[in-house]
Amino acid sequence: MTKPDAEARLRHDVREGAGLTIVTGGQTGVDTCAALAALRAGLRVHLIFPAGLRQEDGGLTTSRREQLAGAAVHELPDATFRYRTWTCVYVSDAVLLLDPAGGPGCRETATAARRLGRPLLSPRPGLLTADLAAGWLAETGARVLLVAGCRASLLARAGQGHALDTDLARFMTGARRRHDVLTSSAG
Repeated sequence: MTKPDAEARLRHDVREGAGLTIVTGGQTGVDTCAALAALRAGLRVHLIFPAGLRQEDGGLTTSRREQLAGAAVHELPDATFRYRTWTCVYVSDAVLLLDPAGGPGCRETATAARRLGRPLLSPRPGLLTADLAAGWLAETGARVLLVAGCRASLLARAGQGHALDTDLARFMTGARRRHDVLTSSAG
């Protein structure tokens, strides 16, 4: 399958169903934490990986895959993280970027969001709330939200991983409220 065909198919797949869908790039760190928080909130989750199901420390392991049970797993035809990042932004309507450690992948995500015209929310740690999530998602009209951010090794080196789970749990509570509004208006 060619890259454009794969991208179009993926865009179609993540848009199936009513309500809000969460997309991540399948990386360790923010991507995994966001996927877990979204699954706990009862949201649809799509993980988009480079070829080989690459993460920063190798391929997606069986135990990590089991941890993310319930999420749809997609493997792209290209092994680069840059291609994965641009594809994730392309299939999404808006981007939540959590970059407390200043990672290069986060800069690439912000560049892709600007160039592809996707609304970008990049708050400082500790500022995510359910109300912020529900309001921003309503304002943007997003049905597919990319949640991206620093990989686990960068978060650990910067000492920034501790509040991430709490921030994402609060955000996903608001995302679930927005999902419920979207599904009630669709029926």
